[in-house]
Amino acid sequence: MTYSNKILVAGLFGAHAAFATTAMAEDMVSNYVESPTGSVVTNPYGECWRTPYQDTTEKLEECGYAKPKSMSVEVVATPTAATITAKVMEEITIAASMLFAFDSAELSNDAKAVIDERIQSLKGGAKLTSVMRVEGHTDSTGPAEYNMGLSQRRAQAVADYIVSNSMKLKATDVEVVGKGESDPVASNDTREGRAQNRRVVVLAEGEMIKN
Repeated sequence: MTYSNKILVAGLFGAHAAFATTAMAEDMVSNYVESPTGSVVTNPYGECWRTPYQDTTEKLEECGYAKPKSMSVEVVATPTAATITAKVMEEITIAASMLFAFDSAELSNDAKAVIDERIQSLKGGAKLTSVMRVEGHTDSTGPAEYNMGLSQRRAQAVADYIVSNSMKLKATDVEVVGKGESDPVASNDTREGRAQNRRVVVLAEGEMIKN
């Protein structure tokens, strides 16, 4: 190390030591003169006697120093988010043309895919828990008695498929009703109206978890 480097290091060390000494000195006060009993000796004016030969960090209130500020910690209880399970009831209407061929009550693979999609997509993202009722409906074309039987067979086919793909549902849990042409939602005088009346309605229940 060169002479100039030695001077630089010594200077830095000295400055650091001086800074530390100054910071420590700010917390130091002259020590108190104590009586044989250990109490601080005061003059007739009530002032504490000090000794110049020793320092201390103790700052006594009776010698004029302010009382240290106490720190209080307030514990605030934050309510945790409650989990609420809400039940959702929904009527799912599927057009018969999406499920059955003409005059048929047999479900195709495409029809089964439609049922899966529709009953699993309840409002608000609710999870399907049960199916209480499946209704079959027809238009007014043909004999009313025949239409009643066809609507019953179609409703039964849908209910059987739903139950067969559920681990919770039993056949006895689902009410299957054929309504024939007795409950139209549109006029049977038009092709469009008759298409709307040929339908299957599934009454499903689901659960939706809210935080």
